[in-house]
Amino acid sequence: AHRLVDLWKLESVLKAGFLLAKHLWRVKRANHRGELSMSQSCPLCGVAEHETVSGNDRHGNPLTTILCLGCGIITNDPIPNDEQLAAFYRTDYRKDYKGSVEPRMRQVWRNFGRLESHFIANRAIYADRKTCLDLGSGSGEFMYLAGALGIDCVGIEPNEGYANYTCDKLGLKVSNQTLEETSYDDGSFDLIRLSHVLEHMRDPVRSLKVLHRWLSEDGLLYIEVPNIELDAENKMQAKMFHFGHIFNFNPVTLRLAAGLAGFAEIEDSAARLSHSTCGFFKKDIHLFQKPDTLSQNAIRMKAAMDKHNSRTLPTPPEGSASARFISTLSMRIAELVNSRRYPDHLSIAAASAKRLKAALKSA
Repeated sequence: AHRLVDLWKLESVLKAGFLLAKHLWRVKRANHRGELSMSQSCPLCGVAEHETVSGNDRHGNPLTTILCLGCGIITNDPIPNDEQLAAFYRTDYRKDYKGSVEPRMRQVWRNFGRLESHFIANRAIYADRKTCLDLGSGSGEFMYLAGALGIDCVGIEPNEGYANYTCDKLGLKVSNQTLEETSYDDGSFDLIRLSHVLEHMRDPVRSLKVLHRWLSEDGLLYIEVPNIELDAENKMQAKMFHFGHIFNFNPVTLRLAAGLAGFAEIEDSAARLSHSTCGFFKKDIHLFQKPDTLSQNAIRMKAAMDKHNSRTLPTPPEGSASARFISTLSMRIAELVNSRRYPDHLSIAAASAKRLKAALKSA
């Protein structure tokens, strides 16, 4: 029995030593490549303590993901450098994430449907916007509808396939480049849109500070990102993380990043959207103070990830996992059928713009 205990102790020491050596090697490799290791302090709250919450991406490939114990932000570790990200997004991202080099008809139909609802819900905000930058413009649905409403919109899209698609098939003004390759005069836009883009940035605060300069003094920034806290409830275990999703936000950490970059959420948005991971922000004239609740948010996110990693099936707050699957499947079939009513992507776009104009006129 004593020998078994000694062997167990020896195995524990060797295992701990192996994990420490592996960790130090990863930190050294990250520093050599210009990557940012989260063994350094958190870029949002400055705390160095963290906990690993996943060792693989949604496809089963190795990907270390950690949770900051100071604020609750969840990040890849190490964070790739700018050159690695630019190469990935230029050619691989859409194929890896969406499975195609340009959007499918059903995806276009779905995106236009969501955006019609978005414009209607926020019609008062968009009513007086004149110039817009859509950073990470994707398949261009927002730009098309904004243009139909009289907003002069330009787009930046790092993926070659999607940038070419939006220019050639939708006739939009989209440049195939990254934020780091882009330059505009200060105050160029009274609206900047960042929808499902900030999570891809290796340094969200740095990127937001660039947009802060490009935004006019009375301009608005719209940010939307996936909500990792909801994903932990709704998604299957080991189906959460992605190389391209570097920062995984919940409502608290999204607003922390915005505040650090000099933005404050406008009153209307805070009243309606503060519990979600989207919102409209303006330039803040006051010095930002980090909220006292960051450690509480970290505790809540740790509990959410512990629960996610301890069960096989999701536990959504409404309905069962099987019911959600059937509902999603039915919705996807409906999207496929409806999209087939149109001969091409442009006809779907034109029909969506017509519906939106009619809805806003009658509202």
